[in-house]
Amino acid sequence: SFRRFSSVDGSVLETKKTVEKNMTPMEASNIVQENITQEVLQNARSALYNHRVTPHQLECLREGLKLFQGTHPFHNYTRRIGGKDASAMRYILSFEALDPVVLPGKLNNDGTKQQDMEWIPVQIVGQSFLLNQIRKMISAAVDLGREVVSDDQIRQSLKKEVRMKVNVAPAQGLFLDRSYFDLYNKLKVKKNTQSGGGHDHDQLNWAGSEEYPAVKRIEEFKNDKIIPHIVHEEINEGNFLKYLFAQDILHAGEIYSLLGDPSMSKNEDIGSDEDNGLEN
Repeated sequence: SFRRFSSVDGSVLETKKTVEKNMTPMEASNIVQENITQEVLQNARSALYNHRVTPHQLECLREGLKLFQGTHPFHNYTRRIGGKDASAMRYILSFEALDPVVLPGKLNNDGTKQQDMEWIPVQIVGQSFLLNQIRKMISAAVDLGREVVSDDQIRQSLKKEVRMKVNVAPAQGLFLDRSYFDLYNKLKVKKNTQSGGGHDHDQLNWAGSEEYPAVKRIEEFKNDKIIPHIVHEEINEGNFLKYLFAQDILHAGEIYSLLGDPSMSKNEDIGSDEDNGLEN
């Protein structure tokens, strides 16, 4: 469990006492993060390197992610949108945790090798997304995997009559993997068929097998550039570790708590303007 990392360094725990209730989420979060030294991060990493997700944890995660699939009001997964706002409705085709992968550690300049680390790729397919929606869904997914939020709480967060605080995960690791043009392709096929022409060369198919040149180039760039960058950035900066520290120490008891009027309009400020603070 990541939760045990909050006790790696006692000085971090003491910062909770200095947080004032009237501070903004960003100000309070900065107090915690200033105390997360490189030594604390290294201790947390040391515990993480040998950690491997259990079948039970992976099953909890996968079952929990299914709750997001379908059409729901995602007003709790963005900001300044009320539960009755039509724009809150979004359609998630799939939200899946793929098989865990163990990525080899990077070679250091002195010839030593960093330890291998396990990662769980998460794939979301949807028609469109709201501001911070994916990052808040990932925050909930992390908590589902470590069993600090229940399926019932997630179900509650997807009800238009409920307002609930949901944290926002770091943007690191989030990237657009593929765009789908199914409707465009269908219209092209229909139009070209009616005119008696072919259509294969007119379709935009970026989701097929690697026999398509575009798909092959996308996969090569993703595997050679994007994923190594994500891994090395986390190793160097520890953004997710800092986020989990702040969440467990600072925001414990606040996240997934019920708020007031669910009909608050998008013109009312229901969260912090800071990008990586706790938002409602």
